Amino acid sequence: MGLEMTITGLLIMASVMMALALAWFGLHYLLNPRMENPDGIAKVTGSCGDTMEIALKFNGPRVEDVHCWTDGCAISKMCVETVGMLARGKTVPELRTIDTASILERVGQLPETHMHCAVLAETTLQKAVSFYTLKNPDVDPLRPSFREAPPRHDGQNSRDDAALEEQTTYVVYLFPSVSYVMKAEKILKEREIVHKVIPVPRHISSDCGVCLRIPADQQERVTEALRGKVAWENTAEM
Repeated sequence: MGLEMTITGLLIMASVMMALALAWFGLHYLLNPRMENPDGIAKVTGSCGDTMEIALKFNGPRVEDVHCWTDGCAISKMCVETVGMLARGKTVPELRTIDTASILERVGQLPETHMHCAVLAETTLQKAVSFYTLKNPDVDPLRPSFREAPPRHDGQNSRDDAALEEQTTYVVYLFPSVSYVMKAEKILKEREIVHKVIPVPRHISSDCGVCLRIPADQQERVTEALRGKVAWENTAEM
């Protein structure tokens, strides 16, 4: 009798938990429906395995609506939703200024093990913007050539990107902590030096979760810009 009651109780508990989970997912998709015919869209999977999707709908020159989705952790969800909030009402030039530092200003300091969530959110947004500007080049006449082009359905873009990566040599600057990375990025942004905050590549040893990637031909400029202002631990070629 006692065993039967225990099994029955466990089955009831499992049923309740399943019902709650289904209700949560149903409510989530009800409140966050997929955007039909977005003007710009991108879906990116990070090195951590998390995937983010951002879709943009424009009304004239400004973003009217944003759809954000991720299958990642709570921090990933917070970062991608923050990007969505920052993107609303923005023009393309304003969208180009939304970066990892902008996200961190809103969400606060993240654990270094989760800095890649903010980086992934920035990357996904910028790819969605690039998708839009590819179809509407006149809205972004000063589009930086360093930005990656949006994906093409015929796979040609992937081949072009791979060829470009092979032709371009990059250097990463490794720092003691995320705060150093953010200070360095601010300096490079003020000097208009091409750079990108990325997760530390797996083959490179570092206690910090992110680093700065620059084209190798810019290394002398970067070193001069950071010298005496922000200390870095090491550099490595990619």
